[in-house]
Amino acid sequence: MPVEIDPLTALAEGDPPVPEGGQRHNILFRPSFHHEHLLTIDLAARAKIRLRWFATSLWEAVTLHQLALQNISAPAEEGAVPPLVLPEIREAHAVLAPARAEQLRDDLARTFPGISAPDHRRGLDGITLHVEVRTSDAPPQRYRVWSPSPDLPQHAYFVTLHALASELLLDEQAQRRLEQVHCYLDLGLPARDRGGHPRRLQIFGRLSSSQETALAAFFAAADADEPVVVDMRNFDGMGTLLYPLFRRFSRRPGATGWAVSKAARRQLCEAQVPDDRLRDDLADAVLLVSEREPRRP
Repeated sequence: MPVEIDPLTALAEGDPPVPEGGQRHNILFRPSFHHEHLLTIDLAARAKIRLRWFATSLWEAVTLHQLALQNISAPAEEGAVPPLVLPEIREAHAVLAPARAEQLRDDLARTFPGISAPDHRRGLDGITLHVEVRTSDAPPQRYRVWSPSPDLPQHAYFVTLHALASELLLDEQAQRRLEQVHCYLDLGLPARDRGGHPRRLQIFGRLSSSQETALAAFFAAADADEPVVVDMRNFDGMGTLLYPLFRRFSRRPGATGWAVSKAARRQLCEAQVPDDRLRDDLADAVLLVSEREPRRP
């Protein structure tokens, strides 16, 4: 028999009961081409936010367990069936300041009712979102939402919580997972200006050719002569129509370096960005730019 694992239950195992008067929102993100993770919001006297994920693939652990079961000779001796060992769970968490918690309560009062709006769309790719809301005095409320787009009432709820998590959970691995679902949730250009010196422009996830104008404006925000590192370590891919923008930016007079994923390296090379400016590590890209930057008077 196939092993059935509910990731929400597995990740939330051991959570304490919801305190009296409190409310807990569990949101399981299940994107088609990335691993799942669980966002938990506890609204109580001390409001908290937590993101949890498996350190390695849950699907792989279950598959290996199934193979082990198939290799056991029948009838299996008592105790010979190996237990399913789930991957290690990692997490990032933060406490909300009272004013921020009050703002969140107002935001959820405004956006949460839309989650139950009818939606008869179906799709294979995209993202499935499992929502469970618990209180101390009522059965859990459960909802299942598929790839909410900005024109649907469900969208605002997930925008609110994704923005909160991105603001407060600064752990690098947590940020990486939140960036991975940015495109699935249709949150606009997957890019951020991180500032600093050299200036760090971050591009993550997947770029669509329809975002050409927004990407051009993003690149144009950097002065032509200032040193820039383009951080594409969490980048999945883009349409080839965007190649000229990257090629043009790579030829700017200011010192420019690129920290890249494997997908970014391949596509930047296709776009004719010089290979000697590409680095796998962000620190190496910063060092490259610092060495090429003219000395300040």
